[in-house]
Amino acid sequence: MFHAIISKAAFGLLALGSFVISAAIEGKLEPRSDRGFPPTLAINFGVFTSKWFEGTPNVQVLELVVSNTHGNNYLTLADNLVISLTSDHVTLVKVDKLYRIAPGESVVVQVGVSNKPGVAQGASGSATLTLTYGTNYGPAITTSTVVNGMVGFGDYTADANSLNHHWNPDWYHEIKYGIFIHWGIYSVPAFGNVGSNEDYAEWYWKRMNDGPTFRSQTYQYHEATYGPNFNYDDFIPQFTASKFDAKQWIDLIGDAGAQYVVPVTKHHDGFALFNISSSISRRTSVNFGPKRDFIKELLDAAKQHQPHIRRGTYFSMPEWYHPGYKKYAISGPNGHPGGPPHNPYTQQEIPYTGYVPVNDYVVDLQLPEMNQLAYEYETEIMWCDIGGANNATIFASKWLNWARKQGRQVTFNNRCGLPGDFDTPEYFTNDAVVDKKWETNRGMDPFSFGYNFQTPDSTYLTGADIVQTLVDVVSKNGNFLLDIGPKADGTIPQIMQSGLKDAGAWIKAHSESIFNTRYYRITPGLNPFRFTTKLNAFYIHVMSRGGATVTVPYRIPYLPGDKITVVGGSLAGTEVPVTSWNQDSVTFAVSDAIWQADKNVWTFKVNYDSTW
Repeated sequence: MFHAIISKAAFGLLALGSFVISAAIEGKLEPRSDRGFPPTLAINFGVFTSKWFEGTPNVQVLELVVSNTHGNNYLTLADNLVISLTSDHVTLVKVDKLYRIAPGESVVVQVGVSNKPGVAQGASGSATLTLTYGTNYGPAITTSTVVNGMVGFGDYTADANSLNHHWNPDWYHEIKYGIFIHWGIYSVPAFGNVGSNEDYAEWYWKRMNDGPTFRSQTYQYHEATYGPNFNYDDFIPQFTASKFDAKQWIDLIGDAGAQYVVPVTKHHDGFALFNISSSISRRTSVNFGPKRDFIKELLDAAKQHQPHIRRGTYFSMPEWYHPGYKKYAISGPNGHPGGPPHNPYTQQEIPYTGYVPVNDYVVDLQLPEMNQLAYEYETEIMWCDIGGANNATIFASKWLNWARKQGRQVTFNNRCGLPGDFDTPEYFTNDAVVDKKWETNRGMDPFSFGYNFQTPDSTYLTGADIVQTLVDVVSKNGNFLLDIGPKADGTIPQIMQSGLKDAGAWIKAHSESIFNTRYYRITPGLNPFRFTTKLNAFYIHVMSRGGATVTVPYRIPYLPGDKITVVGGSLAGTEVPVTSWNQDSVTFAVSDAIWQADKNVWTFKVNYDSTW
């Protein structure tokens, strides 16, 4: 399934009686096209998606990939491109306005359609899409394709084939940058070792049980620090959260420039930070320790104080030592063996605090917990982990159908037991553009999501590191989910706050070049360049400070007469003069003052205003 996205920065919204919407502009033709140098356009791909345009739940998004295969000629507004549709099943409502396509470039065009009277939602249907252009300087040039698929919005059924039709909502593509939060019992010992021995601090309990040969030496550390008779659950009373302030957390996320938040609701240790029916589990922060529903407090604070921040929930599908997970055990050093737990030093069976026997872990505990997060906590992103035994088809089909009826578009990742809407590489980024949506996740710590007290401040990601990673990831069709690990008392280490705020200042000043953008399909750029695009502009990100001129050695959608301006920094909006151009490179002058006016990444905007 091809998950692509294009910014809806500008729609041609004239729905004519013939269902034709023109992308032309009024006024004099551009001289280049007036002399007749048309591009060669082709429709490479078309699909009826599961998405709708926000605020118009009956307008389905049909996506086309339109390419310019000509070796030299650009599409511009003066080519008077018209996109038309004929169909017995759907009516054309709106279409993206194409400003420019460079030779060799492909763009995704979103077309809005609605079912004709009498055509059932979710029925099979088809439409013929036609591109017509060049009429201002010669005979019409046309190219067409037939798109077949599901028209409108039928209900999902509890099977993988049905759920594979679900696409990420556009808002998920547009928000780009989120904050992950790992916080729980493991935040009390807060140990993962350092350097080549470091391991995820949130895996403390499992690494205790992995014995003295595991590289993090958690087994030895625990015995020496707490003694062999101190069990993992004995940390629960020390998980006080005495200084937790949900508003402060959410405001920090806002200051960071992030657009979504994904707190851990339950990690592999099975200790949930949200309210669960006591008939299936009492292993929660509501029943033990601080006796508070932290997930509700945090998500409520986001709704009230930072309503633009989208709200997700991390959820571990298995629990390491839940007795009911034994029959579903996942083996190996990173496995999930099931319970009951044992003391790794004495080998004696120990209590699983808050355990309530259930007939089946998946049916009677996992699924109800996921439903609780979906319906009671109204998650917008179900961020599962591990997979393993599951009832994901039952969960996802009912949730997606319910959300659609509420007018809400939601999404889920690839770790719920299904392929999901987006992939989630961990402590890893892709080297090139990946068409299927992906989201890299990592901690500010060099190798831990949970707080690790041994990590030196000097090894945390800085603001510059965060910004450069974000720009790199976004240029390749990714989102960046950056993790923070608060301390057991609910405070966020100052080194994390400083890095987030420093990055946030840059992100806010350069937001137009990050959020609501799409990737450049020809190339994301190689160092020191990265590229992002909108329908009416192109952004050049320079990852390191340069000299008196910058030469971009790529074919980008620049034409003589376009203005290139500075984005962000104290000289934002300053025009930089182009000193040379051919179709395979463009050079522009950058004064020392412009380099000094910004930091981290220097961004330049190509405004599509050429009259060439």
